[in-house]
Amino acid sequence: MLRRILIVSHSYPPVPSVGGNRWLAMAKYLRRAGHEVSVVTTSAFGSLPDDARNGVARAPDLISARWLRRAFGRPPLTAAGTGAATPIDKPPGALITKVVVPDHLAATWAPSAARLARRVVRERAIDCLVTTSAYESNHLVGLALGGRRPAWIADFRDGWTFHPWKPEFPTAVQRRMDRWLECRVVQTADRVVVVERPVGDDFRERLGIDPAYIPNGWDPELEAEAASAAQPPVDPDRFTLVHTGKLSGGWGRHPGPLFEAMARLRSAEPAEAARLELVLAGRRDSEEQRLIEGLELGGMVRHLGELPRAEALALQRHADALLLLTSRTLVWELPGKVFEYMGARRPVLALAADNEAARIVNEAGIGWTVPPADVEGILAALRHMLRGELADDYAPRDLERFVYPAPAEALAAEVERAVAARALTRRA
Repeated sequence: MLRRILIVSHSYPPVPSVGGNRWLAMAKYLRRAGHEVSVVTTSAFGSLPDDARNGVARAPDLISARWLRRAFGRPPLTAAGTGAATPIDKPPGALITKVVVPDHLAATWAPSAARLARRVVRERAIDCLVTTSAYESNHLVGLALGGRRPAWIADFRDGWTFHPWKPEFPTAVQRRMDRWLECRVVQTADRVVVVERPVGDDFRERLGIDPAYIPNGWDPELEAEAASAAQPPVDPDRFTLVHTGKLSGGWGRHPGPLFEAMARLRSAEPAEAARLELVLAGRRDSEEQRLIEGLELGGMVRHLGELPRAEALALQRHADALLLLTSRTLVWELPGKVFEYMGARRPVLALAADNEAARIVNEAGIGWTVPPADVEGILAALRHMLRGELADDYAPRDLERFVYPAPAEALAAEVERAVAARALTRRA
């Protein structure tokens, strides 16, 4: 049955976040299937020319206010594709990360998003609301609509209190409030969708609900963008290992062991090391630069700054191999670039272990996994990779579930389940 669907997602283009790509693709393929799709997102990063045609409404967002950013010592917002190579140093302060529950957007964006969503629900006779996180405050919009809301799907791209991606709140009161909000959202929504299976397992065991697993995916229509992008600056005489996006992460993702392994390779086998070039396309911070300089890796690492998405995709396709780096602690971690890498059809060296990223890479046969802190293991992988063994082992399989329109079709089925569940609740 065709439905009118409202998606509430702070991450949505042109927000420079891979998280928004899930809902850009979902919305496109749901529309193609005949559904009417609206989107409520942030106004902080500007708009797109087709917003009105695609039913995209942008709620005011204080994170873009210059006076507020100055007050909190934050740099100006930057959009993807600026090519900026300036190091990013200063993390958000405690007033941003450790005061508002569940996150700062609950104060800067969620109230205006809820007002806008309420209007869209009324004017467009929405059948099903979809709220999505990370930034769990997105789900507060569903709670704010109250008992007269349409059917509601809460979509989780990350864990909330299960292996949280954000720092722990400093007080017991805040932590209890965070857990209460999580429980309230998960048990109030008509259906829950998870992108990573460990998050769903936790909800099932701890909160007694039966979530649906709908992974992220690759949109094959982006191939045309990649093909038309500028030729990437790849040296044909060297082995190019490419990483797109931010290399370090706030929850323990760190390139130190990789850089140390590269330095050891240069010391032990300088001729082999001279063949390797790690090409980074994304923001960098000063610690990464200090590591590169301290280990004298300047000749092995090239930083291109942030690239428009089409150019980043083209770069992936011209790589000899693609690098994935994950943290040591988050069992659910599954960066969105995994699915871009699948689409690139290039072998992946994944510094990942005991998490969802490692499981997907191994299940899909798209590369090797090495524990991210295992310097000796990384060094061995680099040696074998330079000998061509990673390319020889590349054997992708069963990728159809990760390619659109499959994820959108799965979501459409969840919409029907949510609408049916909501109808039962109203009759009761």
